[in-house]
Amino acid sequence: MGATNCPETPRQRMITMMYLVYTAMLALNVSAEVISGFKSVGTAMRESNKNLAIKLDDTYTDFQAAYENSPDKVGEKYRKAQEVRALSGDLTRFIDSLECEFVGQIASSAKIHDPSDPDIKKTREIKLHNEDKTTNHDSVKLAMQFGGLSWFTDKQLEDNHKPANFFLSKDGNQLAPVIKEKIIEFKRKVKDALGDDSVHVTMALNVSDGYDKDGRQVPWEQLNFDEVITGAALVTLTRIKSEVMNAEFDAVKELYRQVNKGDKKFSSIQMLSIPKSAYVLRGGVYETEIRVGAYDPSQRFRVTVNGQTSTSDEMGTAVFRTVCNNVGPQTIRGRAVLTTQEGEEEYEFTDEFYVAEPSANVSLDNMNVLYAGIENPITASAPGMSTKDIRVSIDPALGKLVKGDTDGKYLITPSSSAKNLEITVYGMIDNQQKELNKQRFRVKPIPNPVLKVGNYVNGDKKAARKDFTEGTLVLATKDPSFDFRIPNGSIRIRTMNITVGTKTCAPIENSNKLNAEVASAIRKANRGDNLVISASVQMPDGRPRDVECVIKLAK
Repeated sequence: MGATNCPETPRQRMITMMYLVYTAMLALNVSAEVISGFKSVGTAMRESNKNLAIKLDDTYTDFQAAYENSPDKVGEKYRKAQEVRALSGDLTRFIDSLECEFVGQIASSAKIHDPSDPDIKKTREIKLHNEDKTTNHDSVKLAMQFGGLSWFTDKQLEDNHKPANFFLSKDGNQLAPVIKEKIIEFKRKVKDALGDDSVHVTMALNVSDGYDKDGRQVPWEQLNFDEVITGAALVTLTRIKSEVMNAEFDAVKELYRQVNKGDKKFSSIQMLSIPKSAYVLRGGVYETEIRVGAYDPSQRFRVTVNGQTSTSDEMGTAVFRTVCNNVGPQTIRGRAVLTTQEGEEEYEFTDEFYVAEPSANVSLDNMNVLYAGIENPITASAPGMSTKDIRVSIDPALGKLVKGDTDGKYLITPSSSAKNLEITVYGMIDNQQKELNKQRFRVKPIPNPVLKVGNYVNGDKKAARKDFTEGTLVLATKDPSFDFRIPNGSIRIRTMNITVGTKTCAPIENSNKLNAEVASAIRKANRGDNLVISASVQMPDGRPRDVECVIKLAK
């Protein structure tokens, strides 16, 4: 039986849990029981990997047989599976190579039980180094294959310096970051190879930063290889290889499942009417595609709808179109004729849709009038029509129209001469632009601005005279009750006529600051005198406006 029917076993889940438990125990003093536990976990995980490799081979065998039987149907998924196989093989070989070099630094020889010898008490010694002192990878692989971690001594496995020296050495290559980068690259390439199928595949291979026993955040490299014992580092390598193989298995299993995903059996046939829209404007075209629920591309059928007869195409689709001139709910009735081995069979169907008068709505986002000289946001929409198919226009002599950030949104800036402004809405109907509606809106000037003198506004009483000095700013700002946004600087002061008590000061031209004469008059004013400022301001629509501010002075 193919491996696609072999989910993760309870034994595999137990092994993974054992690894987590023994990793957590590293925070405690390393004991003989912990070392023995790492030997058991590591050896068990290696056996699990062997079983997983067998399942993978079975899956690839099934995949190849399916590809040979139906290359057109299976070809794309089969090629993706081979790509995933190559990616997994590259990474597992890299991990094996690191493991061999690491073991070569831990031990020079291994005593293992020869599986070919029936006498289980006899051991066989394997030299792990060549004559030139380099590690013999084949010998290490043989020792690990038959002996797992059981042939290591406790002293060899409890050393907590060798992992950091080998994987995080500052003098040599930083191998741990290379492992992390290769894992990230493997996951990315597998997802790229699977495309949309990748959403169904979970890859454990977590290389995120973690926390040490003191609760401090540490990088993945340090968490797995710094201040850990040799036994833990070996189990980590075995775990990474296991997760790579499991990711490969899940990916290939999903690809194999996708091969037959579309295969279905039908016990009945149903005619389907699929309209482009169930809402049509008068004068528009109602269009629907008539299909058979299950069809053979070589088998055509005839369909008659409201007296119109047509024949299906190679995709098993017949199209019915009709111009809609009557407003209200409409019904179509059809009959399809299929030729079978038993003769012709007829299937009836009905469909309903609604025909509406062309219409559109323009809503002002803030108020029910347009204001001259500033941007007025509006929204245009039409029932049953996408906003991306809607366009708005105005008379350019009466204002400026700018499209907003999203479909159906616009900004209208009426000119100062406009009293009313008409907005016309167009929509795309049957690939033609047609007028849907016109709406007329009143145009009003924005309310008078408010003068602000320093920190005081019109009507303030007992203003401290010391607050008014040469250079005090006089600003013209929008009325607080006006909800529209007015751009900064669009209201400018042109002329100021200022009276302090009974003294009339010289006009201030093209400036919004109090001058020395006004400041002196305020200092000499009596308690209760009024500071009166009459200003001519330039409005956003270009027209001048006269505004006044009266402030009562304190002693």
